[in-house]
Amino acid sequence: MALSSQQTDELLQAHAGGTVFLVGIGGCGMSGLAHLLLDLGYRVAGSDLVANEETRQLAARGAQIFVGHSAENIVSLSPVLVTYSSAIRADNVELLEARRLNVPIVRRAVLLAALAHRCSAVCIAGMHGKTTTTSLLAYALENLRGAAAYAVGALVPQLKRHARFPSGATPNDLFVIETDESDGTLNEFKPKAAILLNVDEEHLDYFADLEAVCSEFARFAAQTEGPVFFCADDLRLAEMLASHRNAISFGFHPLAAYRAVPRPGASGFRGSIFEVVHRGASIGEFRTHLFGEKNISNATAAIAFLHQHGFAAPDIARAIAGFKGAARRQQTLFADSRFQVIEDYGHHPAEIEATLAAFKAHAAGRLLVAFQPHRYSRTQRLLRQFATCFKQADSLWVTEVYAASEPEIAGVNGERLAGAIREQGQTVEFVPALDALGTAVLKALRPGDVVVFMGAGDITRTAHEVARELRSLPMSDKQKLAAELSARVTAATVVRADEPLARRTTLRVGGPADLFAQPASEGDLSLVLQFCREHNLPFTMLGRGSNLLIRDGGIRGVVICLMHANFSRIEVSGDKIHCGAGVKLKAIAVEARRHGLTGLEFLEGIPGSLGGSMRMNAGAMGSWLFDVIESVRFMDYEGNAQERKAAEVYVEYRGCPLFKNHIALGAVLKGQPAPIQAVTERMAKFSQKRWDSQPAAPSAGCIFKNPKTIPAGKLIDELGLKGTRVGGAVVSGEHGNFIVNEGNATARDVLNLIEVIRERARSARGVDLETEVEILGQDLHG
Repeated sequence: MALSSQQTDELLQAHAGGTVFLVGIGGCGMSGLAHLLLDLGYRVAGSDLVANEETRQLAARGAQIFVGHSAENIVSLSPVLVTYSSAIRADNVELLEARRLNVPIVRRAVLLAALAHRCSAVCIAGMHGKTTTTSLLAYALENLRGAAAYAVGALVPQLKRHARFPSGATPNDLFVIETDESDGTLNEFKPKAAILLNVDEEHLDYFADLEAVCSEFARFAAQTEGPVFFCADDLRLAEMLASHRNAISFGFHPLAAYRAVPRPGASGFRGSIFEVVHRGASIGEFRTHLFGEKNISNATAAIAFLHQHGFAAPDIARAIAGFKGAARRQQTLFADSRFQVIEDYGHHPAEIEATLAAFKAHAAGRLLVAFQPHRYSRTQRLLRQFATCFKQADSLWVTEVYAASEPEIAGVNGERLAGAIREQGQTVEFVPALDALGTAVLKALRPGDVVVFMGAGDITRTAHEVARELRSLPMSDKQKLAAELSARVTAATVVRADEPLARRTTLRVGGPADLFAQPASEGDLSLVLQFCREHNLPFTMLGRGSNLLIRDGGIRGVVICLMHANFSRIEVSGDKIHCGAGVKLKAIAVEARRHGLTGLEFLEGIPGSLGGSMRMNAGAMGSWLFDVIESVRFMDYEGNAQERKAAEVYVEYRGCPLFKNHIALGAVLKGQPAPIQAVTERMAKFSQKRWDSQPAAPSAGCIFKNPKTIPAGKLIDELGLKGTRVGGAVVSGEHGNFIVNEGNATARDVLNLIEVIRERARSARGVDLETEVEILGQDLHG
């Protein structure tokens, strides 16, 4: 007869200090159990097919580890209890021998639930995010209380081990547990509190359908003694717990009891900033190294739990701020100025789609993805969802299915998944062998790339091998400089060598920057400027690349770009709009419209950022940027920031001399209150006028300043130069003052075409056209 968790606890209590044997002890869940048993004074032994980091940790603590399974292991040790994981087959020789000898046998979850009886269990459950949420809560309690009881289903680098029972733990102490719903064992737990993250079409090798999954979670919530925290953004959970007497919601939903409010533009590639609102009032601002909406939601779950347990919000904020995640959950294996290698455990389409969206939103370069499907049954049932969840990947590889002890299903394999992805119009390469997968990824990598290895199987081996290979690559002098600069600034600041600049300009031409830096803060910008002074490196400021022509040889020294999210914030207060230098002018116009402010509609048609446009005093539709600026914030080349009223700043036609030797950090713009409909109509009118007169093809905007006697576009039209071509550069047929790139133009093509136009204007009309577009860098052989 199978033992219940209560009976298992009684058995263990009766045999204090006895031997417990764990079949499959090298798995994360099983090795965590072994740590808990060692903490409680039991002798621990176990077997697995191979040794790993988990078994080495246990051996160091005195556990007896066997590599390989043998009936003799059971005979020689006479354990009081044998436990096994769901990955172990029923015909395992050790399980068969234990049954022959009448040694009690329990599943992993039953033993974990038995140990949960000894403290106030807090169970975290859900298809996605439970490892991260459990480890974050455990980490926070460690910081808040000095010691915590926890069991996490993965290694957590910032915790000494991934499961622990501190000495002297009492029944009133919290025990944070990651609970696994995959095999129907949630009902073994009767916790004091629970956190439910989500329900989804998952583990359909066990559950009949999604309705069965929901029923399992409903029963689990019903047998939870105290509060049940649930994600209000999950409609199934919200419906399930609508009438639960102890339910407390969290998430982004407006009606959530603990509502997460991301700070606009405050999430960086290495983290997020958000506030939490409870009962209509903000309880504070929180920071996490994790990124993406799912992780903000998971962090809010932990914050809600801790707040309900009496911890002050500032203390919670400090307790979670340093957490960097569990192993294989957005884990950075390698990062330098050239490449970044990340490993993620995501193996369900919903997880993959959310994770890649978060990466793509903050990655400055290409996003490369290598995926190993996990289980034949999951691949078969969710093939349609898998076919569309990789859209954010710039390059994608799929390898063979990791069986996870499942029997093979005919016709279900990695090649079929790759074919389903191709049918959706996405390019994908099927690489069945993991060794070949690593080779393919390394061959495709180029500086600036972020590569993500995804899956719950042994693709982790390939991810670590690629990271090791990249560590061994020699660095050029420029790459060494980039590495030195990267070490000085925070992790959120992007630093790269030989960065292609063509993709960073609206004309799409130009060579590379020796060094490229995208500071994450004013402090990091100051450090970059200091680095340039120390190394006698010239620097060039780059906005969003409009009104700019970079020569084919690129730019020497350091190119500094203030396009990080922290320089792209917009905050509206009354009739004033506070903006960072990286904000798009179009975004300012849209935000002004949303708040019913007029006077800024003309910005909608200007393609640049605020910082670069202030330097040029950009204008359109008869208005100029400094007409609507109230104050500016800027930094001198020594790294000192200051502010000045706009009235104190001298400006001129197409220029602001202040920013010839200062760096624009942001500005406060002012609008006039007006009906939103009126602002919308005026903006639409400007937009229509722009699209009627300007080309859609890549361009730098107007190439020439208007002479006093005639608009440059009209002059070029009258000279019959529309359609004139040099290489891939062509005078636009829509507007004579635009040169467009038809896809293969070089900077030299554009420069030569500029000279053709200037020479024709001089010889035919005596007009000396002056370029408005800024020309930077060196010729290819200059």
